[in-house]
Amino acid sequence: MKLAHSIGIVKHPNYNTREQILSCNEPIGFDGIYKSVYDNQDVLEGKSGIFFVMGNYVGMDNSFEYPIHVPQIEQYCTWSEIREMTEKYNFVLGWHTWSHPDLTQIPRSEIVKEVTPPFPMDFFAYPYGRYNQTVVDCVKQAGFTKAWSVTQGSTNLSEQDYDFKIFRDYIKN
Repeated sequence: MKLAHSIGIVKHPNYNTREQILSCNEPIGFDGIYKSVYDNQDVLEGKSGIFFVMGNYVGMDNSFEYPIHVPQIEQYCTWSEIREMTEKYNFVLGWHTWSHPDLTQIPRSEIVKEVTPPFPMDFFAYPYGRYNQTVVDCVKQAGFTKAWSVTQGSTNLSEQDYDFKIFRDYIKN
């Protein structure tokens, strides 16, 4: 699975062009589900993947990450926009925590709250790609079946807990 965030022309890892999305032949995991994905949803036709939702930010903006992790403030999709795309395209919902903290830096009780979705989901994406064994254990206990990281992770299928340490890379051309 490849990682994408926003669709646009900004030169930044958080952005992919329409052409990059169209040329990607692997499933795509969109973290945060920016409004730009909804506005460019035609590029999802014939694609598959997961929309990783951040509960507290659905319908809000990404100002919590500006200017350290994102170059500009943008809106995230609403629940109805996300639902519309999952019904129209071959994408399912996954969880990306409530408030996108670095899970390796908070107490276990907070990890449990952050990784617990509002309804059952199978797939999880680690915020900032960071995890440790405590985080993995909490994600497993929350009922997820697979979890991805962009900064850590493994491509070795026989690694212990591989399904909770899957490496994914950004879409590149």
